[in-house]
Amino acid sequence: MSSPVITGRPCLTVLAALYSLILIAAPVASETLTVATGDWPPYVSPQLKHYGVTARIVKEAFEAAGDKVVFQFFPWKRTLLMSEEGLADASFPWSHKPEREAHHYYSDSIGRYGYVFFHLKTTTFEWRELSDLRNLRVGGTNSYNYGEDFVNASKDGLYEIEWVHSDELNWRKLLAGRLDIFPSDVEAGYAELRDLFPAEQANRVTHHPHPLKPLTTMHLLFSMEKPESLDRLRRFNAGLQQLHAKGKIEQYLRESREGQYRLVSEEVREEGL
Repeated sequence: MSSPVITGRPCLTVLAALYSLILIAAPVASETLTVATGDWPPYVSPQLKHYGVTARIVKEAFEAAGDKVVFQFFPWKRTLLMSEEGLADASFPWSHKPEREAHHYYSDSIGRYGYVFFHLKTTTFEWRELSDLRNLRVGGTNSYNYGEDFVNASKDGLYEIEWVHSDELNWRKLLAGRLDIFPSDVEAGYAELRDLFPAEQANRVTHHPHPLKPLTTMHLLFSMEKPESLDRLRRFNAGLQQLHAKGKIEQYLRESREGQYRLVSEEVREEGL
């Protein structure tokens, strides 16, 4: 008995259905994206392994989505201009501001920055309200904006801020036991400690997680001038979620705080590309 033969329109219908399935299953073609940024250690810098902790997060989030990244470093003003005009595929790290939101799509948060209190590990320190700082010896660096509430509480006599001209002097006073607490950005604080002091000294310091004022989120920006931006944004956010799910974000932040991203030689920098 001969087998039935499919001919004509039914055959074309089957082929069309198979072709559609192939298209649906096919992965999105990977891209090599140009990402503009600037110099802001320890978050991003050409002088850091992996170009810094935030650069590593950006790169690996794209890679998780199947894309590759080439970083280009510029002064910050030019970095933003290139992003606005679509001369770069994306730019980071930026906070929310109306003038930026008018030209860009914002990614999910790629990190946060802001002030927390550092103290010696041998110092028992807990706080939630400024009143908890009563009578503590507090360090401050001239020209830094710690927030009006923090400064006004000092003027009202709740505690005294010992103002000096540099973070380095404040760190030295903290290590010498001449300060109880000193506010600094989390990642920048640990980076400064690693740069200024031997590891055994830097390891004497820790921080309290409660922020002095609400932390600011950082984002990757995609230009509205590029029609591909929304799809790239979607892929990036999906890759970022994969990093979170695997615990990679906290791992990279911990490594950065431990000084693992400090550039040792040109050979190390090549590994970080």
